[in-house]
Amino acid sequence: MKKIIQIIFGGALVGLLFLSSCTKDWEEMNTDPNNPTIVPATNLLGQAIRYFADNYYDAWFSMNNTGTYVGHLGKIQYLDESRYYERESVINNVWTYLYYTVNDLESAKRLALEEDNLNLYAAALTFQTFAFSMGTDSWRDMPFFDAIKGDKGIVNPTYNTQEEIYPALLDSLKKAGDIFADGNLGGTGNGDFLFNGDVELWQRFANSLRLRLANRIANVSNVGVTHLQNVLNNATTYPIMEGNDHNAFLYWPGSSPYKEPWMEDSETRDDHAVGSYLIDYMKSTADPRLPVYAKPATSDGEYRGVVPGVSDENLGSIAQYSRIGARFRDDASGFTPFMRYSEVLFIIAEAAHNGHTAVMSATEAYNEAVIASNEENGVDGEAFLASIPFSEENLYLQKWVSLFKQSHEAWAESRRHDVPVMPAAPAARFEGHNRPPFRFAYPTSEANLNGANSAPYVAHVTDRFWGKKMWWDERTGVN
Repeated sequence: MKKIIQIIFGGALVGLLFLSSCTKDWEEMNTDPNNPTIVPATNLLGQAIRYFADNYYDAWFSMNNTGTYVGHLGKIQYLDESRYYERESVINNVWTYLYYTVNDLESAKRLALEEDNLNLYAAALTFQTFAFSMGTDSWRDMPFFDAIKGDKGIVNPTYNTQEEIYPALLDSLKKAGDIFADGNLGGTGNGDFLFNGDVELWQRFANSLRLRLANRIANVSNVGVTHLQNVLNNATTYPIMEGNDHNAFLYWPGSSPYKEPWMEDSETRDDHAVGSYLIDYMKSTADPRLPVYAKPATSDGEYRGVVPGVSDENLGSIAQYSRIGARFRDDASGFTPFMRYSEVLFIIAEAAHNGHTAVMSATEAYNEAVIASNEENGVDGEAFLASIPFSEENLYLQKWVSLFKQSHEAWAESRRHDVPVMPAAPAARFEGHNRPPFRFAYPTSEANLNGANSAPYVAHVTDRFWGKKMWWDERTGVN
């Protein structure tokens, strides 16, 4: 396991607390300052935020895999991942990174309570729930309730179904929201690299994240509807994001080793272009965000995307493809987006369309969402609205566009709505599938180390990336 505390993020020095005793001189000689035994809860929160962003929003997972599954990106060199020839080490790593993160946050929660800091506890609980939600949306069924009980001797955790996990995640976010609403004293400290100590922004993130998860299951469970309405009908208790200045974006310091992951990859690699599905759709609607999302191809100045998982014979010259836009890849001090204000508005629009809320009309929320996404990208979306008036299909398509660089979240949305319709990669490793992966592959380490618990769930998997769909995936006729 990587060290819990690494060089402090962005140069912000956080004091480390050491045990004291009467044998002071002996302890000074025998204490390794690089491996403290006790640390402040805020340090663990900061480590978890940085670590999760660095490993779930990087080239290996966000760009090579989920970004290509959802059609936002495609590979133009070393195309294996976009064709589902996944490296076993990457699968094992992504699984391990998740559990490192949630266990560090479990320690942060415990220490925050010992420090009598409920706001810091709620922030750690919020981010832990966020990480777990990405885990279950990757693997569906997974160790959950037993996954953070290593200190209790549980080294072979049992699995839980997504149907069990989602209600627990929503309850955790309600708990965090209630703590924040109580107005407890206590700051998030120097380790709060996400909101720099602004507890109100943590509160809005927790409540907005509850909307995300509630909306995702609202069509398959009344639990989702109840949580949706609980947040939206109690705006004073559960405030949500209300502007782009509330976005949950992690901004990177920009100096080694803390550079924005997509940019850091570009320093040595040129393996990715923007996906054809995204560029073709944006061109069809004259989307003003296109020059922000993508660069013109160097061959002829046109915007042209690559088909994810294209065959070698159809790839052609890589100079013909649009690379990722400067805002998203050229800035070492750029951002990693966990959640956006525009997403919250799209959620409200869908909830209104489905009859789950009347706080705004579906059209009003949709229009504001599109404008917010365009404003976030520095362009005017008012005139653009005329070409994409509200409809259910446009709602899902525009949300998909707005989630650029949130590859995992866009993948969840495309699996939920099948919008846009995308086939499996043309040069896919596994034949006979008519959609991109339903799930990420279970690591072989689970079969080797936790086989008795994992075997019943692995049995539901087909060709590693397909098989049993997510609980909230209502599509029919897909395989």
